[in-house]
Amino acid sequence: MDDDWGTLVWLVMTTGLRRGEVCALRWRDIDLDGETIDVRRNYILHKGIGVEKDTTTHQMRRIALDSETVALIREHRGRVSERLTTLDQALAENLHVFTGAQTPDHTKPYSPHAVSSRYRDMAERLGIETHLHALRHYSATELLTAGVDLRTVAGRLGHGGGGATTLRVYAAWVAASDRKAAEILGSRMPKRS
Repeated sequence: MDDDWGTLVWLVMTTGLRRGEVCALRWRDIDLDGETIDVRRNYILHKGIGVEKDTTTHQMRRIALDSETVALIREHRGRVSERLTTLDQALAENLHVFTGAQTPDHTKPYSPHAVSSRYRDMAERLGIETHLHALRHYSATELLTAGVDLRTVAGRLGHGGGGATTLRVYAAWVAASDRKAAEILGSRMPKRS
């Protein structure tokens, strides 16, 4: 129904970005040819006023993108460029990637509260009991259960401490993967006579 919204949800699901990080994204942060996103900022509301600040860990991180996500972002960039052309403006690298309908010129980011509210409304319409942050959990658990190492998952999520936070939050899934690993190794060992 709304390709821009669909792209935002897809990006959060495939990268594990926090809502404030996806709201703060600017076109200069995305390298479509290199298939990466640089996460540099977080957008928050402080006493009702939007403020850009450092990421939660105060560190920039680079996240690799898969080819389908790159294609979706290219299409989104094309839509944004077309909209800006109707406003007699050009797409500039400092413009925000995602904005609400009230900012068609992409000069102000989507409000984090508006993103959460829209996601909640969408989930209710679909009869799904979930919240936006669950997409971050989805991203992490899919990577962990696919065997991606903890340090890589932690880096994608922007968790500091070399994976300690990731391990604490996703311990149940790591334990399940560890159980599976034990069973695989056990099945390959010679049996006692």
